[in-house]
Amino acid sequence: MGRLRTGKISLLVSVLLAMGTTTAASQPVDGPPATSAVLERLYGTYRYAGDPAAAHATIQKSIEAAVSSLGWLGRKVAASRLANHKELPERIEIKRKGDDVSVEMGQYSAIAPIDGTERELVGPNGRDSKLSYRLANDELQQFFVFEHAKRKSTYRYNESGQLVMSVSMTSEKLASPIEYELVYAKAAP
Repeated sequence: MGRLRTGKISLLVSVLLAMGTTTAASQPVDGPPATSAVLERLYGTYRYAGDPAAAHATIQKSIEAAVSSLGWLGRKVAASRLANHKELPERIEIKRKGDDVSVEMGQYSAIAPIDGTERELVGPNGRDSKLSYRLANDELQQFFVFEHAKRKSTYRYNESGQLVMSVSMTSEKLASPIEYELVYAKAAP
């Protein structure tokens, strides 16, 4: 009886080990290699490749809709705080900074870990914020959280191989989100 029991236990252990090995080997690797591949594709320097007049018109229309529920003074204050959206970054650089990701636009650099950890810094609008990055669906997602607003920018490639920066800014004080997209071409080294 003891020998039969020992044999069953050995057989069970062997089967469990084989299942563990087979299961682990058959599962796709979602960790750092996939993350690294997405980032490696996005790393680089890009120049604005869109139509500035059309982009300014789209951004202005989105801002006007967002502040439409505010009174005259509120619209004036909001317009001054949202003025940085009207500045089209001529250059974007996405790169690695040690273990962090850096997105540079002109003289402004936003650096944080890719794992979603928040880092406190002064945002592009000159106000205190928290910054974090995540990867999802082959795009880099950048989050700024301000006292009364949130901004999400995503960086991804379109079918033409251009970098698309999509921006969405929300606030409990705005009637609607401010949303727009800008297109960039890879800059020659």
